[in-house]
Amino acid sequence: MIRVIYVIGLAGILLGGCYSAKPVPPTPVQYYIDKTQDFAAVGKIAILELEDQSVSSPDIAKTLTQTLADTLGKKQLFSIRTVYRSDPEWKSCNLDQVGSFSVQDMELARQQLKVDAVLTGTITRYRPYPQLLTAIRFKLTHLGDGRLLWAMENVWDSTDKTTEERIKYFFETQMRTGYEPMNWQLVINSPGTFRKFVMYEVVSTFPESRMRQ
Repeated sequence: MIRVIYVIGLAGILLGGCYSAKPVPPTPVQYYIDKTQDFAAVGKIAILELEDQSVSSPDIAKTLTQTLADTLGKKQLFSIRTVYRSDPEWKSCNLDQVGSFSVQDMELARQQLKVDAVLTGTITRYRPYPQLLTAIRFKLTHLGDGRLLWAMENVWDSTDKTTEERIKYFFETQMRTGYEPMNWQLVINSPGTFRKFVMYEVVSTFPESRMRQ
């Protein structure tokens, strides 16, 4: 009897260990970051409505822009304002040409938008079905001197095995329970949840806020 109890107890410990084991972080997305920059000193940034080159959905640029702003806001690294193409500042600051701004253009944008840097991005591909796919490139530019602070370009494909592993990690660490019976597969079947996964990975490449350390 003692032996049986010991075996059952050992099995319970092993199973309990497997159940409580933390997921292993997957291979990170490749990105560039200026490690000499104190990001806490940047202060306030403007996230500009993403450019949509995919021409796949009329509202996807605004939707992804808002998802990015919401996700980055939770990191508490910057004070954020979001500027859309329909806003008056878009025309007054000539934000269609932000990629070729002169020093004078950057100073005008800095003063009118009252920010230290702008985060811009381009959606190069977007597909909500039959499989989810999002391809975007981003960059964060300091308006004081035009210095590139951060940049990344990546393709998120729900059918890719490495992406799938990262999706599982996202689900285990950010969503966890309450999504039975689909669990992590909800992410690859819900365009809205997949967008949150994409922006979670984008934002995770930024340094942590001092407030959260």
